[in-house]
Amino acid sequence: MLQLTTTESIKARVSFRFDATIDGSISSSIFEQLKTTAGTDSSQKDLQVDTIYVSVLIAGYEKYQRSKLVRCKVNADLKAEWIELPSKLFGVPKDQPTVDVCEIWPFTDTIPVLHNLVISTQPALYDRLLELDDPRDRLRFVILKAGIGEASVIHLGDELLEHWCTVLDCGQHYQGKIDQESTKILFVKGERLQNGLAELHSDKTADVKLLQSEVLELPLKALSAPAHPDLLRPNCSEHEDESLFVFGDASTMMALGLSSGSYVTLSHKTKTKVAKAMVFLAPHNFQPGTIYAGPRVMALFKNVESISLERCVFSAKDIPVASSVALTRVGSWNNCQRIYENVISKNLTSFLTQRQRILKVGDLLPITFDSKLSPFYSDSFIEIDLTGQPDSMVWFRVETVELEENSLYAGECTIDSKKTTLLTQNLISDLPLSLSQCNYLTYYDLPSVFGYNCSDFDYYKRFSDIVKVSRKLQDQGRSRPIAIILHSSTGGVGKGSLVRSAAQHQGLHLIELDCLSINSAQGSAEAMKKTIGYIRAKLEPLLPFVKPSMVFLPHLDSLVQKEDEQQDPNSSRLNRYLALELASLIDHCTSQGAVFIGSVHEISGLPEAVLSKAQFCIEVPVPTEAQRVRIFQWYLDDYQLNYCTGELTRFTLDSNVSLAKLSQRSAGLSPCDIKSVVLAAKSSALDYAILKKDCREKYCLQGHVLAISESELLSAIESAREEFADSIGAPKIPNVLWADIGGMNLVKGDIMDTIDLPLRHPEMFSSGLKKRSGILFYGPPGTGKTLLAKAIATNFSLNFFSVKGPELLNMYIGESEANVRRVFQKARDAKPCVIFFDELDSVAPKRGNQGDSGGVMDRIVSQLLAELDGMSTGGDGVFVIGATNRPDLLDEALLRPGRFDKLLYLGIPDTNAKQLNVLLALSRKFTLDKGVDLARVAEICPFNYTGADFYALCSDAMLNAMTRTSRLVDEKVRAYCKQTQRQISTRYWFDNVAAEEDSNVIVQMDDYLKAQENLAPSVSTEELAHYLRVKSNFEGSDLRS
Repeated sequence: MLQLTTTESIKARVSFRFDATIDGSISSSIFEQLKTTAGTDSSQKDLQVDTIYVSVLIAGYEKYQRSKLVRCKVNADLKAEWIELPSKLFGVPKDQPTVDVCEIWPFTDTIPVLHNLVISTQPALYDRLLELDDPRDRLRFVILKAGIGEASVIHLGDELLEHWCTVLDCGQHYQGKIDQESTKILFVKGERLQNGLAELHSDKTADVKLLQSEVLELPLKALSAPAHPDLLRPNCSEHEDESLFVFGDASTMMALGLSSGSYVTLSHKTKTKVAKAMVFLAPHNFQPGTIYAGPRVMALFKNVESISLERCVFSAKDIPVASSVALTRVGSWNNCQRIYENVISKNLTSFLTQRQRILKVGDLLPITFDSKLSPFYSDSFIEIDLTGQPDSMVWFRVETVELEENSLYAGECTIDSKKTTLLTQNLISDLPLSLSQCNYLTYYDLPSVFGYNCSDFDYYKRFSDIVKVSRKLQDQGRSRPIAIILHSSTGGVGKGSLVRSAAQHQGLHLIELDCLSINSAQGSAEAMKKTIGYIRAKLEPLLPFVKPSMVFLPHLDSLVQKEDEQQDPNSSRLNRYLALELASLIDHCTSQGAVFIGSVHEISGLPEAVLSKAQFCIEVPVPTEAQRVRIFQWYLDDYQLNYCTGELTRFTLDSNVSLAKLSQRSAGLSPCDIKSVVLAAKSSALDYAILKKDCREKYCLQGHVLAISESELLSAIESAREEFADSIGAPKIPNVLWADIGGMNLVKGDIMDTIDLPLRHPEMFSSGLKKRSGILFYGPPGTGKTLLAKAIATNFSLNFFSVKGPELLNMYIGESEANVRRVFQKARDAKPCVIFFDELDSVAPKRGNQGDSGGVMDRIVSQLLAELDGMSTGGDGVFVIGATNRPDLLDEALLRPGRFDKLLYLGIPDTNAKQLNVLLALSRKFTLDKGVDLARVAEICPFNYTGADFYALCSDAMLNAMTRTSRLVDEKVRAYCKQTQRQISTRYWFDNVAAEEDSNVIVQMDDYLKAQENLAPSVSTEELAHYLRVKSNFEGSDLRS
């Protein structure tokens, strides 16, 4: 990863000005530093000599923030190292303590002019602005009132007039200048500014007066990230216990009569804890009258919505030093793994000794560690210092504290590495901290889990509800055994993410043991016993200390499979033994109150002994369009985009990206595929930025972030589709346009009714009206049936899945029907999708007429009918198109309503006008000579030419033109050699001598005429008459619409 910003930033003190302007001021000393750093640049000659553009990044509570460009003028009255910024650019309110430190960079490139600007206005102001007839007058009004100068910079999200005007969109830019002549401005009535007048005249101190008290009962919420040191006022020592900092807004601190940095006592029922109260510095978006704390405090007050807070007389100097502290490990999977023991012990020691920790009996201590470093720590090398990115966390609880008098102590204490003895004891059971109460993953930069939305992910809602009910019954003493099997026909759809998300959001321990990591060699009974013994040894000692919990065995079908009739007796006996042992293990887990979960590829592959223990079987499908929007939103969030990037290049999503469009184009992709798409788009965006000469200036213009564009994401999606579609047989969108097909105008209307109407207006079918989902194209060969099906998929952005008859046949009984089911399942996974059955008469002939001994063709037809019957009800977004030359050979049941109920005859162009349309479509990419008359070509063509014949005609005409051009080139080369007395190759002549027109292939009229003379029709007059008779027989079969 490359760091795009090379100019070193300058740290400055910042104050805010509360007036109408949007420009800033800068001290002389900083101005000189910036001028020296940036040098002189001609792009800012329009500025005055005492003015400069600077990129400003103020410290904030959000993890990832964007800088803003501000035009600053030198102010000789400002103290050295100070900068004064307009408050409204950063959302800083009056009468609030503010951030006083920022980073600044000089900007020497040209500020772009905003071409489009969308401003949301308060309704009353919007109505008054409409009274001005000239849009320029409206813009001038805002510029005047907002104090915007000709060289001032406007940013996305700026509040130009407090509570009155907000910038909603800056077009292609994040920030830029307004040009009164070229900038197009659009004013919209802003609903969120509806109460602008009321807010302006409200008394913001009213709530503070109501809260004044010695003790306050306040809501308790979690911080999503630790506060930056620049946000701690007064400045704190690097040895202070930052895990016990709690935060509140200025009104809360005033209500308690506290100054920032004072100690307070937090209490709820019998639990109390001393913490250090810090005030939030503006700008921030935290709720007033609420206390915010980190994971350590939140873990002490689990499932507590509000706490009591009061002032306390407390000094860190008065805290006694413990002579002995006993810690117990809180039961969890990570805390019981021998391989992690040394790295956890090392990080626990660092946590307790690097800062002056304030401990108390009952405290829970979070310890993060990098599991990848565990192999490097051993008993002999535990003192080595290795840094890594934490990816796991365990908890310890303070059990006992002894002072120097060897007496037990229940108050607050500290430890001294030279005086305190630290003991770690066995496991205890304690409830884990839930993500719904505190997102400790983002706080400690740990890998996060996908946040499912119950309204979009119905299978997650069902799974989550089952787990909730199980836990509620357990709390009531009415525990019931719960075992769940998750299954999906496609890999990478997120079964593991589903389980982890539910466990962490509901506050459950998760014991995960991947069956792929277990050596499940089934060669002997001894190997089977070792496999079962290994699993039991991992699970049984841990279960009493992890309540409530989930036991998750991914890839369960890799460990045990359903008995096969072809298995030898010994293998079959061993398989039954393993299945019974697993069933017994499931009983043991559920008897301990754990929810047992297994994930498999196909549920039919599990033995009955194991499957009978599962009360619930939940299918995890490939994401739908709405679910893919949510997945893209997750992976394109700033936290996910910048996870593990450190201080390197920051990424963000371009404001013009349409998640709905990304979702539509990514049909059939799994969550793992979407993650790969986002990573590829990040890499593409970085590569493109590096290649650009002005990449560093553009990076600064975007707010010191690299914006990922929609085109980069779409390109990554297409690459992913191409990469995975061929390997797994997944559908993909073809590239055949309506313009590539000629003479099909008459059938387009019927196609629109069948496909376009359900896609664009699904509400019209909500009353129970069944959708048409099957179309049958029939007619002579070479009339464009396959091409038309591909054009349908391209025009409506549908995935295209082509099926040939022989692909469905299999020598094993039942497998041919299973192949039909798999075809439709793949289409449902990739919907909206078109399944195209080419030569349908070979797939679904009339039943009872086949000579195959097993009746396989009859079973295929029956299975196809069953799948088609499901299309009109549960097959939203899946359309079936069949093509055949002989509809009279099809099974009659296929042509009944709800199946292939729309029959479209694709015949031979029977007029010169239709033939001309076909020729125009096929020749549209040719370079034609001025003398070419395609209408005359059509006139000399017989009326039994098919579309394929016309394709051959145009191809032969192009070949004739290429042959003629080649002969001309050879003559020119020979003439050149004779003239220069040199022997050269044709390649040399093209590279060094030929003009551009020498390589152009121009199709002439003679080329078409010659091609037509040598072309024989592929369908005879007698055959055409037969197809017309077939058409007349089926003319009323339009289902019989």
